[in-house]
Amino acid sequence: MDDLSGKHFAWLWRGFLLLFVPVLVAMRWIDSGLQTSSAAHGIVSFEFCAFSASCAAQLQDWGARGQQLAMLSLGLDYLFIPLYAGLLWLALMGVAPLQPRKWQPLTRLMAYFALLAGLADTLENYALIQLLLNQSIEPFGRVAALCASLKFALLTLSFSGLLVGAGQAWRSKQRSG
Repeated sequence: MDDLSGKHFAWLWRGFLLLFVPVLVAMRWIDSGLQTSSAAHGIVSFEFCAFSASCAAQLQDWGARGQQLAMLSLGLDYLFIPLYAGLLWLALMGVAPLQPRKWQPLTRLMAYFALLAGLADTLENYALIQLLLNQSIEPFGRVAALCASLKFALLTLSFSGLLVGAGQAWRSKQRSG
């Protein structure tokens, strides 16, 4: 983290954030076209469709237009993945040195969980694209759902680590200042 201190860290943070916001807005807009009765949560419903045996129903409800939107969403997600994973990694690596020394290694570990979540998301997207292209629910639907589960579990751990780490850093600053 020493190489990312000061102005380099701030520059990276601003750069990632500058790209993150418009990509997130675009993805939310695309996702609104994917919300149907069988996919109430849009692309997130599709990520888990194998667990509820609703993949075929979602594909049918979407039709060709919806499936094109899903492909666009998944393609844009490949840009979004390094942005969210990078921002979360930077945030955790930035808060780690501000907290008590005994918690710093755990916070840094949580930062790497964010990167692993990005990897799981990449594999999930590949499986969903194969599902869309081949209309073959097995094994792609199950692979996507398992990867999505892993991704969300790792992101939950990372965000929890960030909240706890930021809270500890704030308390430590209050005690010393």
